[in-house]
Amino acid sequence: MRYFMIGAIFCLLPISVIYAQTDSETWVKVSYIQLEADQISPFLERVDNWQANEQQYVDNGSIDAWRLYRVNYSSNRDQTYNFVSVRISDDLSSLQTTTRPNSGDFLQLLDRSPAKKYTVHSEIWSTQARVYHETADPPSRYKNTNFMRAEPASLNEYLELEVDIAKPLHQNQTDNNRMDGWNFYQLTFPTGTSVAYNFITADYYNSIDQIDMGITREVIEEVHPEMDVDEFEDFADSIRERVWSDLWELLEYAY
Repeated sequence: MRYFMIGAIFCLLPISVIYAQTDSETWVKVSYIQLEADQISPFLERVDNWQANEQQYVDNGSIDAWRLYRVNYSSNRDQTYNFVSVRISDDLSSLQTTTRPNSGDFLQLLDRSPAKKYTVHSEIWSTQARVYHETADPPSRYKNTNFMRAEPASLNEYLELEVDIAKPLHQNQTDNNRMDGWNFYQLTFPTGTSVAYNFITADYYNSIDQIDMGITREVIEEVHPEMDVDEFEDFADSIRERVWSDLWELLEYAY
């Protein structure tokens, strides 16, 4: 029965995309930062210095972009971070570039020890698929980050689900200004059975109002008219779990 479901879901797709066609790989280094209440204001006052330093790395081609987010909401009850730093590059090694003091006391502060004190942990993500809005400049204000767990035996099926089914749905949303874009990442580091998730999806929005314009049954039927929506949803739930979701708000960026 399960293989019949898979065949029914993918029968609408051309043979050339039965195996998920991923986008060219881009690497993302995500650093999770935890600040106490009395540390937040001094941190925010010095973020401009951090941005200036990251902009230098962008300008000299070391990295493609950098973004700093504040975590406005998380469904993770054990959340231990309230800010997130994101470095983006098509060269994995460049993401390990050490930030050195350049101007202002904030960078010197980071270099001495608070980077270790404030950063809970860091991860490396690889981009598997993405959808962009041509006018999304500057970067979107909000990022709805969904941490997903796919069963090891279902990894190929899950990749197909996101790339061949979900990506066109998000393209439709983007084309109709219901969102700014969508990214699908695979967790590259760390790995192991102790890691709660192995994939991440990110929905980009310019306003909170857009978040309410979710992918409805009508949208699915429009984009995939031959799909049995109920069967698809049951199949999706059987191969992956949404572990938790965050809402991040953009504070600063370099690109």
